[in-house]
Amino acid sequence: MQLSYPFMLLLFLFWGCNSKPKAWDGPTLTQARTQITVTELTGGKNLSLVDLSFFTKPPWASAAKHSLQGTISIQESELDYPKEKEYYPGEDIFPALQLDFLTHRGAIIPRNRNRISTKDQRSSYWDVIVGTGETWQEAGDGEWSRASLPLTLTDRWIGTARNCVASFVFKPDSISNICLQCSQETADIDDKGLANINGMLSADLQDKQLEDTAQIIQAYQQAEAARLPLRPLSEFDRKGKIASYFDRMIVTNAPTSLGAIFWNDTLFLHPPKTRHGDYPYPDEMRHGLYSVTKSMAGALSLLFLEERYEDDLFDLPITDYVPALADHPGWKGVTFSHTLNMVTGVDGGEDPERLLNTLIVAETAEEAISNIAQLPDVPALPGQQFNYASTNLFVLSYALQQYVITKEGEGVNYWDLVREEVLTPIGAGQFMVLPTIERDSTEGIPILAYGALPTIDEAAKIALLFANEGSFLGKQLLAREQVRDIFGKTNWGGHSTGNDFRGSGYQHGFWSKVINANGCPVKATYMLGFGENYVIFLPSGAIIFRFLDEHDLDVSALIVAVEGIVSSCD
Repeated sequence: MQLSYPFMLLLFLFWGCNSKPKAWDGPTLTQARTQITVTELTGGKNLSLVDLSFFTKPPWASAAKHSLQGTISIQESELDYPKEKEYYPGEDIFPALQLDFLTHRGAIIPRNRNRISTKDQRSSYWDVIVGTGETWQEAGDGEWSRASLPLTLTDRWIGTARNCVASFVFKPDSISNICLQCSQETADIDDKGLANINGMLSADLQDKQLEDTAQIIQAYQQAEAARLPLRPLSEFDRKGKIASYFDRMIVTNAPTSLGAIFWNDTLFLHPPKTRHGDYPYPDEMRHGLYSVTKSMAGALSLLFLEERYEDDLFDLPITDYVPALADHPGWKGVTFSHTLNMVTGVDGGEDPERLLNTLIVAETAEEAISNIAQLPDVPALPGQQFNYASTNLFVLSYALQQYVITKEGEGVNYWDLVREEVLTPIGAGQFMVLPTIERDSTEGIPILAYGALPTIDEAAKIALLFANEGSFLGKQLLAREQVRDIFGKTNWGGHSTGNDFRGSGYQHGFWSKVINANGCPVKATYMLGFGENYVIFLPSGAIIFRFLDEHDLDVSALIVAVEGIVSSCD
């Protein structure tokens, strides 16, 4: 949920003056292994937190003695999750899961790379996303082979991301317990959501041939081949000024989940830090970006449908597609464009309590719209005054769904169209957003206000699509004129935010402000989400990614450091 930014700034100043975070200085993996041993994994006793190097394949490892193909069944298990406040129901429970895997040339590949919903279990707070990991064997493992996997825990209400790693040993017909550790997240620090989580999960292995083995391997190989070129940040940031910004300690010893620069067709990545060493699978790491979703998914969806149907969708009345708002005075005359641009003339209830009671606790789309219909309006007419509200983006999502039904018929979900015609072609087909929780088999629609869970590769590909004015390989996927609006390339100047703490201009879900970079005025256009998560576009063509959960609104020094390497003013 969102807090007022002046209040968040006060919190940040308090933390900055009163906290003294310490870097992790525990033991790291050496030969021979001293942590997460075969004896510990087969014993089942919960282990203490360790450096994440113990979850990685070491240089001295040999190839796994065994292959694996079949179903791993994980039993519902209690998690060690020390927390300063009361648990949400099921927050300390790992859900029961059945996961199909196969190994291929040292990789262990999940059959299902999508978000795995556990809403029907109701005992656990978490949905799960499993990524591709590694298999190997070390001296001392005996007849066992070893594996580790990246794994993300995410909730069904906000879209936080707990970056975890799981490790186990296996034989052809048996598996040990699974050691799980989560030492980094993009979560709500104001809700005391930052915490280390670990547990020993009881598991069984059913060795069996998967019918679609060839397809699983092919999809994995295609995804790997389609990744953007990746290089160490140090090759771009030779003096370490950008790295020092990403490495700053605020509240914990690793506030920045990920920092990267896209430049000259290459993604330069800083090693993603956790509170227990570097995260071993940066390509698979998912990030809960909160209001970045408004740009990365909301603007993307509207601009795609505008291009697809050529129907002046931006100017259509919202109430034609959201009948529950038709009698609300504040929504009269509001268009799709007004809704994306936060100039609806409606008081959206952005304060934490109203946002919680209006949108977050509403599970179904109809419940959320019914709650929004109870919100008051403001004196300003549509289009007159910027008034930031997450509820606007859910109204937009609901309207987009009803609009697509008028074009395509019942049963067509607009997000499926976005995935098929935009995300999959650009190589970001696994990009995930938070959907509504419908009580029947109805497919949910994206919240759009928050809940995006991209990898850095997916985030960069979506950002690059915007930077290229909505065009990919010569095909226009997004409405070009509106994309040009975002970056100030048209006569439209966007909406003034009244020098909000977050920025001075707002254009189709994107913020902007001018930064003085080494004596040169540089207009930065950016996606911004609670935490503060940034995707920043500079006129030079450089794109900055900074994913954080400890409140640092001022990225001027970061922009200046990047401008010192590739200037927008040369």
